[in-house]
Amino acid sequence: MSNDREAKSYEQLFILFSAKVEKVIIRTTLVCFIVLICVQLLLQIPYIRKHFTRVEPLEGKPYILPHDGKGERS
Repeated sequence: MSNDREAKSYEQLFILFSAKVEKVIIRTTLVCFIVLICVQLLLQIPYIRKHFTRVEPLEGKPYILPHDGKGERS
């Protein structure tokens, strides 16, 4: 009978522990996702992108669309 109580007690402790671990994992994943979105939004700004990435200076001249509409069409 005591083995049955010990098993139930162990299961309850495991459920409590796993619930806490799940909360930590979910929060960590959510924070990482928010940071990823924020960094991607920051990389859309040319001035910040120039200072964050090492590849940007190696790209050459940026392609600029012609504003008068007389440019090449694909």
